[in-house]
Amino acid sequence: MRFTTAFAAFSAVALISPSNAQQYAGDIIQNTLPGVPGAEIAYWKIKDTKSSNLTLINYHNYGKNGKRQDTNKVKRAVVIIHGLNRDPGTYQSNMLSALAQVPLSEINTDSVAIVAPYFSNGADKNIGYPWVEGLKPAQGSISNALVWPGSQWSGGGNNQYPWTSSKNISSYTVLDQMIQYFDNKTMYPNLNQIVIAGHSLGGQTVQRYAAIGQPGNVQTPVSYWVGNPNSLNFTQYPMTYGVSLVASGRANILANFNSKAVNWARGTQDLGDDSSSCAPFTAGANRNERFFNFIKAFPVSCADSTSSNCDTVDFVNAGHDGGAMFASAAGQARLFIDNWSGNGSRAYDYGYPRQQVGDDPFPNPGLNGSSSAINNNTYAGNMTYQGCWSDQSIRTLSNMTYQGSANTIESCTAACDSGNNTIAGLESGNQCYCGSRLGYMAQPVIDSSCASPCTGNASEICGGGNRLSLFSNGSPIVNAAPGTPEVIGSDWYYSNCYTEGSGGARALAGKGASGNFMTLEYCASFCKGYQYFGTE
Repeated sequence: MRFTTAFAAFSAVALISPSNAQQYAGDIIQNTLPGVPGAEIAYWKIKDTKSSNLTLINYHNYGKNGKRQDTNKVKRAVVIIHGLNRDPGTYQSNMLSALAQVPLSEINTDSVAIVAPYFSNGADKNIGYPWVEGLKPAQGSISNALVWPGSQWSGGGNNQYPWTSSKNISSYTVLDQMIQYFDNKTMYPNLNQIVIAGHSLGGQTVQRYAAIGQPGNVQTPVSYWVGNPNSLNFTQYPMTYGVSLVASGRANILANFNSKAVNWARGTQDLGDDSSSCAPFTAGANRNERFFNFIKAFPVSCADSTSSNCDTVDFVNAGHDGGAMFASAAGQARLFIDNWSGNGSRAYDYGYPRQQVGDDPFPNPGLNGSSSAINNNTYAGNMTYQGCWSDQSIRTLSNMTYQGSANTIESCTAACDSGNNTIAGLESGNQCYCGSRLGYMAQPVIDSSCASPCTGNASEICGGGNRLSLFSNGSPIVNAAPGTPEVIGSDWYYSNCYTEGSGGARALAGKGASGNFMTLEYCASFCKGYQYFGTE
């Protein structure tokens, strides 16, 4: 017998003068990174138990006078983490542009410190750090610049270079030290808020850091801004950071996550996907579905809006565009304005109507907090709208009744009802499926995943790509997942899963049958008189 089985995982700073402060105490690393108007490339000293000469490259903004900031004037620190392309200059520039658009004059480059760290990798040789070819493996790294393998920085992975140092500097250790630096009240006596922010892969980095990050006893409030992450799956990389917390289990990770103020930012036009592995698809087909599934699994809350762990969820009319997200009213509020004076004040959630139940932790009482408008009509067979559902193999509804340019909700529900079906599903605008139960792989998804106009009536929605607008007489029933029974009849007992024979020799060489009629019971009867039967 040949069976294929697949598994999917859901898976204290020294007191020194500003001119010699930590972000300027590292080695000057030779690089060819682009300049950013209003900012400089700064070299941050990262402490390690085995080496005191590790350096992280960052962009850091100047004050209004074009010189390094007077730290006594700084009331807010924003650490913005780049995406997959490792372009901190772009993020620094976009963040400075967003800051310039804030309507409050006291919020400016004198009062806000913006730092864009550079998590370089092996593809950045002689761009982000010097490299000499022809040396022994890894020894081409001739500076003290911190470098990570691939994109492992996004999940807290440990550094790869410099080769002369220990390899235990997690990207999250770097963020811890940044928080600790800005939390130094001797250096920044008037700082009221620290924001750790990221967009795209940077957003994934911040979300994962919020889950397992433990920066220590911090006096200044810290918030975590998560913008348009592609995936919310936790990725396991070789790392030494947070291993005891991770080993302690999901409940403790969730408690740590819930102790943070997480500001979610969702671009409502960002329906894309940049996945390079199958894992993200366990949480949804694209960034949009994964976001809403995540906040279902890890509910957001704001029991006290002035507390240090009030979550917010903001909807922005934008696509996968970090600059647009930063500069939006929601972006300006979370990144620059909330808790500006240190009294805990913050803006209500942005974007109404809301998208699903539970996505409004800090609702605006002056706006309708209900979910997006849905179809409340009743159709043939007493069918009503049951939401947007996934459709994949195994199909959610296997019987496609018709496909055509005249497809409407009315025609599809009528066709299904006439065939004594209790469920109708519309997909891709022009397809109508019928049935009385849903395939066991079926999952409800966010309503906005169904966005295809019906080909027979463009004012109606008829599903989407591999997404069904579902109508049912009562709540639809989902089939149970198939399993292997311990006993078939009175004579057959389940043994195990075996590979088929090799080289043309079959594992079971007796008679055989095949067809779409196959069941375990049929095969048991067919093989009566034999010691074994197997299905494949």
